[in-house]
Amino acid sequence: MHSATAGPFLSTPASGSPRTDTTAVLDGGLEVRSLQRHEEFAALCQLYRKVFGYDGPDDGLNPRLLANLAAHGGTVVGAISTDGALQAFALGWTAVETDPADPHVYHFSQVAGIAPELQGRGIGRVLKNVQAAIALTRGCTRMRWTYNPLITRNAHFNLDVLGARGRWFDRDAIGPGLDRVTVEWDLEPSAGAGDDVLTPAGVAPQTVPALQVGELAQDGQALLLGLPTEPAGPHTEIGTALRGRFAEIFERGYEAVSCRRVSAPEANVAVYRFERPDA
Repeated sequence: MHSATAGPFLSTPASGSPRTDTTAVLDGGLEVRSLQRHEEFAALCQLYRKVFGYDGPDDGLNPRLLANLAAHGGTVVGAISTDGALQAFALGWTAVETDPADPHVYHFSQVAGIAPELQGRGIGRVLKNVQAAIALTRGCTRMRWTYNPLITRNAHFNLDVLGARGRWFDRDAIGPGLDRVTVEWDLEPSAGAGDDVLTPAGVAPQTVPALQVGELAQDGQALLLGLPTEPAGPHTEIGTALRGRFAEIFERGYEAVSCRRVSAPEANVAVYRFERPDA
């Protein structure tokens, strides 16, 4: 896999409104757009295995599946370098919420991945941004995806960088010990909002309280929970305890709105913030 031109990437599209731009060009010429050709789908299948280290027969994607997904209401987005190499991807599909209290069409983002040598350069945000713009053209008003709540860097990206809210917690969602939080991202602008669909839901810069790992604290009507910045295994003592904390917090009607690292770097602790939606 070839790497893109060296140098920092933009964390937002180079021009135009993120809500309407279904393509983006980043510094170094990396182009983010929908994939359409068989060879692009084949490259995505290979990068998928590379990014996640999959080598089993049941762990792959195939180009035919991706072609149909792209043609029938799904998204298959890629970031392509100037030499034509695929460097990142995101894919998902359109879905329907049938709850009579809140019926709507949403887009489920199944997976996103970035070549290891290009991670940490803002590409992930642009992938989600372009995927959201495409979803809006399909009539979707929200986007959902899942993540492992014990991985605090992913929580920070989803909650603080993108501004999504962690609305549901599912124990053993995709297998024993594999819990997931489902986030929901509102793609429609609120009254008075600007053009950027990626404007965070709004946690202003603040000092993060220095909690201990596993410590649960009250902050007004919000709850705070300390987690290690290095993910705890789900079956370790601390991992098991934290999984129980998450189940308890979500059962009480709270949603995850932020996850930030404690200011002192030597603390190696990140703090989740949970709020009730009606607070």
